[in-house]
Amino acid sequence: MSTRIAAIDVGTNSTKATLADADRGAITIVREDSEVTRLGEGVDASGTLKPAAMDRTLTAIKRFADAAREGGATRIVAAGTSAMRDASNGHEFIQRISQEAGVQIEIITGDREAELAYQAIRSDSSLGLAPDLALLVFDIGGGSSELIVGEGNAVRAHQSLNIGAVRLTERFLHGDPPTPAELDQASQYVVDKMEEFPLSPAPKAIAGIGGTAINVAAVAAHAAGNGDAEIHGASVTLAQVDSVLELFTRRTAAERKSVPGLESARADVIIGGVLILRELLRRANVDRFVVSQRGLRYGLIAEAARLAGD
Repeated sequence: MSTRIAAIDVGTNSTKATLADADRGAITIVREDSEVTRLGEGVDASGTLKPAAMDRTLTAIKRFADAAREGGATRIVAAGTSAMRDASNGHEFIQRISQEAGVQIEIITGDREAELAYQAIRSDSSLGLAPDLALLVFDIGGGSSELIVGEGNAVRAHQSLNIGAVRLTERFLHGDPPTPAELDQASQYVVDKMEEFPLSPAPKAIAGIGGTAINVAAVAAHAAGNGDAEIHGASVTLAQVDSVLELFTRRTAAERKSVPGLESARADVIIGGVLILRELLRRANVDRFVVSQRGLRYGLIAEAARLAGD
């Protein structure tokens, strides 16, 4: 008998929800939703969540939770990531969410975030990844990037790096568009941060989840004249990533909003995300990545289903 479970991912840049039926390891998606809520706005500089950012995020959580209950969810699981980890008032916001939305948020560590993302990829046979292949999974978020290397279902190394699209933009990319000097400085910062993560074993394939990977894939598809192509499972080359980055850096944030395939609410921070993606592919010496639209939420749902079975 299947169990209907909802998962909510409260990220630095966006809040996402998935409603799914879980039945003996198989996950069938019922509905998905996403909203750019920018919870982590200013957190890197101030160390606190702003009232307006909390209000935006809480409104989205309420909407997602109400829809899940109306849709028959018997359980709602939710996780908060980088912004909530870093903010001094993160726990206060969690209490407010519990009181006003009836949702219990777990602030997960970067390591746990990475492991959930890896299992979400490995459980998805539609990606066509060989089960014993050395695989690097990444999730470039707003405040941090989760990197994990594994073989089969075994995790070999994982780390949460404090480089994300919002954080990088707020620290370095102040021009509109950013100046070449700002881009170089941000890129070097990313390169230095990535040295903290040993890629062992050396990955033979890379899979990406999250907004940066999905938006880059969508923009690349439109640029190639394949705007209606399926994003989930698409392969994006390093050359395409370079082309997308050049496309973005020639435009202001207002102009980027009209780029086909780009979610307009990401226009002001997307360059930071693409810089991280480019340097990751270079570091791994792999010339392409596979896009998955199944992220942290799928790992939460699979875990909740296992616990329900126990």
